[in-house]
Amino acid sequence: MRIIAAGKALWHGVRAPWRVQEATSQAATAIFAVAVLLIVAVSTWCAILENGDPALVAESRTLSQLTEMLPVAKDAQLDLSTPQRQFTGALGGALMVTIGTTAALAGFFLIAMRFMTNAPVTYSMAIVAVSSSAIIQGLDLLVSVAGHIYFHSARAGLHAGLFVSPIDAPMLFTWLQRISLFSLWQYIAIAIALSTWGGLHRRYGIVVGAVVWFITRLILGAFTLVSWVVSLQKV
Repeated sequence: MRIIAAGKALWHGVRAPWRVQEATSQAATAIFAVAVLLIVAVSTWCAILENGDPALVAESRTLSQLTEMLPVAKDAQLDLSTPQRQFTGALGGALMVTIGTTAALAGFFLIAMRFMTNAPVTYSMAIVAVSSSAIIQGLDLLVSVAGHIYFHSARAGLHAGLFVSPIDAPMLFTWLQRISLFSLWQYIAIAIALSTWGGLHRRYGIVVGAVVWFITRLILGAFTLVSWVVSLQKV
């Protein structure tokens, strides 16, 4: 029954976020697990598809240099020379990133909702709301990889990075790529689910979602700027 509830929550996250509250907080673990598995499966498949395009591989190598200075980038010395190891590396990386970002985003939305609306929401509600947006995130990945493969460039997609070359300005492109229509849709859907769950009108969710999306884009921009400054010092 919890798997069915998880499926309904993910469907409501796309069609009617205000109905996400129909999933009880007891099903939060199941919804979180199904969402993580969905995103990991889609992202791993997309990574394998893009790995078959030489132009995308070249751009990916340039962009991956941005993470070499980060403490979490400990897999840079792993041997990914075989298809099996490439699959394992993509799967493991996607799993860790998805779990971490989902948990962190839920906490961020919880703080934002409490601060901006004083709505009586809990962390389990936030986990359900964020997890219910997994299909939106999956659609973002599918649309992006389709454009990447068709145009043989990571520039393709519904994001601001369309106007910047990943090779000429990798730092700026990495940030602008996060400014996408799908990410805005996802954040608004999450906030609508939480606001209605907290007894507020969905218009509060639209405002909170847009504000949280804007703040997170600024934070990501600040991290990108710091990375750029550090890279200049290493030259």
